[in-house]
Amino acid sequence: MIDLLTIGDIKLDTFITLPHASVECTLEQQGCKLCLDYGHKIEVFSTLSQIAGSAPNVAVGLAKMKQKTSILSVMGHDVTHAVALHWLKAQKVDTSLISATAKKESSFSAVLNFKGESTQLVVHRPVDIQLPKDLPKTHWIHIGELGQGYEKLFRQLISLSKSHNIRLSFNPGTLQIEDRKKVFFELINASEVLFVNMAEARAITNLPEASLKSVMAKLYTLGADDVVITDGLNGAYADDGKTLVHAPMFPGKRLETTGAGDAFVTGYLGALLHKQTSHTALAWGSINAASCVGQVGPTAGLLTHDEILKKLTLKPSYRVRSLSS
Repeated sequence: MIDLLTIGDIKLDTFITLPHASVECTLEQQGCKLCLDYGHKIEVFSTLSQIAGSAPNVAVGLAKMKQKTSILSVMGHDVTHAVALHWLKAQKVDTSLISATAKKESSFSAVLNFKGESTQLVVHRPVDIQLPKDLPKTHWIHIGELGQGYEKLFRQLISLSKSHNIRLSFNPGTLQIEDRKKVFFELINASEVLFVNMAEARAITNLPEASLKSVMAKLYTLGADDVVITDGLNGAYADDGKTLVHAPMFPGKRLETTGAGDAFVTGYLGALLHKQTSHTALAWGSINAASCVGQVGPTAGLLTHDEILKKLTLKPSYRVRSLSS
C-alpha cells in the first residue's frame, strides 16, 4: 500500500541564470515580455540540469515527508529516462510504474531565470499513459501536467476513484485548461482537491476581471471538494464551500521560482496525509513553497515534516485566516 501515486510527465529541466536581459510590460503590468539581444551569443551566470515535472516534484517532496510514493509515467527510451530512474530511486520514490517507449524522446524544458522569476520553454512529448491492471493500492492519486492523449486516462481515473474510493488531487496543465474538454471538467468534479494558480483559475472560469471571491465561487461549482488557488506574492487561498481562507506568502529569500506551485501542492497534501485541516495545509504549502524558491530547481528546497513544523514554530506571527463572507 502506498500513500500517494503521482501521474504526469517526467522531464529534464535545464536552468539558465541570465545576467543581462530586460522586461517590457504594458502600463497595467500585464503581459510582460522577457527580452534578449536577438542573434547574439549571450553569456550566462550558470546552468544546472535536474529531473523535474509535477509528478516527480510532488513524489519526491512527499517522500521527504516520510510518505510512500510512486510515479506513473511514460518516457522516451533515452538518457533522461536512465537518469530519472537513478535519481528517483535515490530519493526513495518507487519507479516500478515508469515505462520507456522506444524511438521516442522524453519531455524537456529550458528554464530562464532572471531576477528571481522563471520563464520556461517546454517540450511535452505526446505519450499514452494508461492505468495498469496491476496498479498498487493507494490512498491518493495526484494528477499533474500531461501532454496530448490524456482523455482516456482521465476517464479511467474517474471510474477508479468511484470504484475503489481513492482520493484524487488535480493540478491541470496548460493543455487541459486550453482544450476545455468535457472529461477535464468531469475530472475536476471527481477530485477532492483542485490546485490552480490565479491565471489558471481565471482561464477555467472565464472570469478574467472578476474578484477573487467570484472566481473561487465559480470554481467551487465545478465540483471539487476543496479548491486551492495560489497567487504568487499575494499568498494562497482555499475554499471548501463553507469557508474561504487565506495564507500570506511565507517570508524567505527568492532566488528562483520553478517548482513553487508543486512545492505548495506537496506541503498541502502532506498536511492532509497527516490528518491536518485545510488551514494547516495552506500553511504547510506556503512554507514549502517559500523554501523551494530559495534554491535553484524544484526539489532542492523541499522540506521534511519536522522542518516545516520548526519553521512554523520560529515564526509564531504567521497566521492563516478566514476571510469574511
